[in-house]
Amino acid sequence: REMAEESIFQNVLEILMSASNEIEQIYKDSCELVDLDTCLLLIAECFRCLRNACVECAKNQHVMRNLGLISTSVHLIKLLHGIQIKEELLLTALRCSLQFLGNVAAGNGDSQNSIWKCAFPDLFLTCLAYSDEKIVAYSCMVLFTCLNSEKVRELLDPENLTVALHILKVYKEQLESEWSFLIVTDHLLKCPELVKALYAKLSNQERVTLLELMMVKVSEKNPVNSEEVNVFMRHAEFLAGCFQEKCEAVLKLTSAADAEDEVRLI
Repeated sequence: REMAEESIFQNVLEILMSASNEIEQIYKDSCELVDLDTCLLLIAECFRCLRNACVECAKNQHVMRNLGLISTSVHLIKLLHGIQIKEELLLTALRCSLQFLGNVAAGNGDSQNSIWKCAFPDLFLTCLAYSDEKIVAYSCMVLFTCLNSEKVRELLDPENLTVALHILKVYKEQLESEWSFLIVTDHLLKCPELVKALYAKLSNQERVTLLELMMVKVSEKNPVNSEEVNVFMRHAEFLAGCFQEKCEAVLKLTSAADAEDEVRLI
């Protein structure tokens, strides 16, 4: 891995660009590529090569980014999403491509910024809503790796807020998804403005899920710093305000209910 020369990655780049051209030709001519399976298999193998070459190797990460492999990969992933089949070869190619993005971004701020510029929010919106759990999980991994406090604030934009809403939905539907959990607890909950915006868009059950995640974060054994204390004080003030605003509706409901209904409410 450490001895890999730039020419190797240049060759892989040319293969991926050729594959992109072939898939684009499908859309242009409205016809199926005769050897689509071979094309998908080749794409998957290329991304496996790139994925493995990135592991704990900043040199290769930088070379790949400078060659344009990140932007080329994001473009190819978008093309793959447009293929109207759900066969295993397509799923494998998509999974490996997302693993590559996660590995090329790991510990590398420049690569994280490059992925963010190319992929946010469109690629995340598409991948987080995909029917394959592994693709969703790998998308969460890439998003978690790229996020920082500055990027989290970009989620406040109404068009980008959907990404955060998708993350909560993924956590609620796939409770074993560690990456979606970490995105919420390590990033989203650190922005009170974002929590307030999310809360307004959530169903009551989804709000319960968000509150449960808050409780998990507050209950962590790891000590919190003063900044985190201030953030959760703002969360508490916001939730207290919501309770004061809505509690009258509960009182009116109980006063209008008969004794049996009151027991149910209690």
